[in-house]
Amino acid sequence: MSRRRRELLGALGGLGAVALAGSLGAPRLRAATPPAAPPAAPPVPFATGDVVVGCTLLNDPADDHRGRGRILHYDGALRLKNTLWLDDTTHIVQGLRFAPDGALWAFDAFSYTIARFAPDGRRLPNFTLAPRRSFAHITFHPDGRFFMGENFVGEKSRVPLKTTLPFMPGTQRLGDGHLFEFDAQGKLLHQHPTRLHGGMGGFQGLNSSALTPDGKSIVYTSESGPKVFRWDLVQRRQLPNVLDHPDNTGKFYFDLAFDAAQRLLVVAGTRIDVIDLAGKPLGDYALPSFGWASMSAPSPAGHVFLSNFFTGELVKLDLGSGKLLAQASTGIRKSASGIAEKLA
Repeated sequence: MSRRRRELLGALGGLGAVALAGSLGAPRLRAATPPAAPPAAPPVPFATGDVVVGCTLLNDPADDHRGRGRILHYDGALRLKNTLWLDDTTHIVQGLRFAPDGALWAFDAFSYTIARFAPDGRRLPNFTLAPRRSFAHITFHPDGRFFMGENFVGEKSRVPLKTTLPFMPGTQRLGDGHLFEFDAQGKLLHQHPTRLHGGMGGFQGLNSSALTPDGKSIVYTSESGPKVFRWDLVQRRQLPNVLDHPDNTGKFYFDLAFDAAQRLLVVAGTRIDVIDLAGKPLGDYALPSFGWASMSAPSPAGHVFLSNFFTGELVKLDLGSGKLLAQASTGIRKSASGIAEKLA
């Protein structure tokens, strides 16, 4: 078994993954761990260019995904501005995205919590119109619709875990891994029976997605799996896979997004692969160490932010030069699970 495979299985199972070799190097990383108790401070508005990262305070020795929910709020140079605490989540907070109206959405797939924050930083009521499923990310359509995918699929994990995955209420299933489509008012329109891989643990559902530039289909991944899928939103049918590698080939795909040039960027653990919708390689961006899993939507200025689940490190990557423009550390391992930039 390869080292990367052992590391990833260790992360899935909470079994103490092999220590990662290497570091981000110069400039030195700034530790940015907030205090354990929430500060008595007013909300801090989200400014254009600010970055948010889901980074739950893991504090349960019996469950390596459980802890007090929090979101770290940085400026565009990855200097910590504020910490948002969530007391109604139970496990890792992930899937952060800013909506077109400037509201921040965040998810806890274990407690079925869909949290929202206003542009001025105030906590809004949770989104409760969705079915009780393990939603953990959101994709917005220009026409006002939005899409959420189930984080979990199947009945169990095929690797040992140090956490308990939740069954859908009234069932003995973790989920179906389907894509759910909502109108602009939050009314459920369609449940799309999307094909999945399951990732290395077999329970990973529809974990990240991106709308194609024409708005007619959506591409998505099962976290840590070797495939990038595509679903036709108009005909409501499965399309040929964009990437379709067999298992045991060392391919691990996580987050994905389209940049301003309509290239598809796919986070692949140690790098970002750049491809077109036919799966043709267009290049790649090497990243330091292994464990990069979350990526912000590419900015019009030509950069993205990424978070490393294993190490808690954050970087700002210039898509033109491939250089790292800023770096920081959350100061916590196996918690950073979603990163977003406020683009407007």
